[in-house]
Amino acid sequence: MLVRQRGISLVELMIAMVLGLLVSAIVIGMFSMTVGSTKQAVTTIRLNQELRTVMDLMVRDIRRAGYWNGALAASNPYASITDAGAPAAVYAAAGSGTFLNTTTAGDSGQCVILGYDTDNAGASTATKLIGYRLDTVTDAVEVLWANTFTTPADCNMGTWDNLTDEQAIKVTALAFTPDPTPASFAAATVRNLTITLTAESLSDARIKTTITDQVRIRADL
Repeated sequence: MLVRQRGISLVELMIAMVLGLLVSAIVIGMFSMTVGSTKQAVTTIRLNQELRTVMDLMVRDIRRAGYWNGALAASNPYASITDAGAPAAVYAAAGSGTFLNTTTAGDSGQCVILGYDTDNAGASTATKLIGYRLDTVTDAVEVLWANTFTTPADCNMGTWDNLTDEQAIKVTALAFTPDPTPASFAAATVRNLTITLTAESLSDARIKTTITDQVRIRADL
């Protein structure tokens, strides 16, 4: 007698369910990996972009240090911003008013102070001061913009504002290091300053980035 099967058996149904669960698990696993990789990529891009923006600001201002649109170089109010007659761009340890030797190899600081004619006015009555430093309390890069200041300028004066988002990234290192030059370098010598900036993401401490840039202080006097 011929017996015709209608539908599927219980064993076949169970096998199909197991195969379906395996496929679903593989798809979910791949999706989770994709989401995790995408999140990590977005976090890395954000960290890199924020550090690059801060670095570009520092390089731009340091490159212009000492610039003045006035007629007489001897009257340039930006030639020196400290009592000791330091160059147009000077740097110091964080929270310190003692500026480091700008001609000694190996010296480095976490703060830079500079001035230049930001509005191209050529007037010495409104000297502009700009500073960048690492705040080791908030782990953020801070900036100082001051229209007027009294000498000697230092890393503790004025009101400093955060440049980096302390809720998103943690800046672990900021260093300004000059290239070694002779102590008696000529007035026409253009100094190079190397800037190193290191930070990590607060949402994922495994994501860390260090960027380095060099800037030439063309208006050194």
